[in-house]
Amino acid sequence: TDTGAGSGKQAERKGGKLRGRDRKAEPQNAGSRTWKSSDDWGVFRAVVVGVGVVIAAIGAYYLITGTAGVAETSGGAVNASLESQFRFFSAMMVGVGAAFIAIAVKFQWANMLWLVCLMVFLGGIGRVLSWAFSGTPHFTLIILMIVELAFPPALLVWHRFIAKTSELRREIHHGSEDGSAPSGTGA
Repeated sequence: TDTGAGSGKQAERKGGKLRGRDRKAEPQNAGSRTWKSSDDWGVFRAVVVGVGVVIAAIGAYYLITGTAGVAETSGGAVNASLESQFRFFSAMMVGVGAAFIAIAVKFQWANMLWLVCLMVFLGGIGRVLSWAFSGTPHFTLIILMIVELAFPPALLVWHRFIAKTSELRREIHHGSEDGSAPSGTGA
């Protein structure tokens, strides 16, 4: 699948080649104008890094503080099994945050974004189940649940939108260079 930023093989198939990390495609004809990718991917990647940093920071906080870091937890005796499980999943949050960062840095892995977003979304489903079976949590956990259920799908829709519009821009640019109409226009 096309990640929008493209890989070298995808860019060569489309008549251009990629230069370094800025993902700007250049037509192979030296005399023609250069096609330049929009800045949409840069903003998207920055948001993905931001999400990764926030998730990793929350995971690190809970990894260090354990269940005592959760709002409205009693100061009573600590259940060692629950504490062990909680810190394990906190470390997993650090890993999910690191995965978001790695995906943004090495953008050829953008197809993995779907899997990582699914993991966060399933975490939100877990919070819904917890609310249904165990009662209403602290309001900050409700806010996290809403974010975990809404943000991953929104991020994936944004990714798909940028990928499609980038592909259309490439087709329009390359179609205008060789005098042919872009595919799908009916012309």
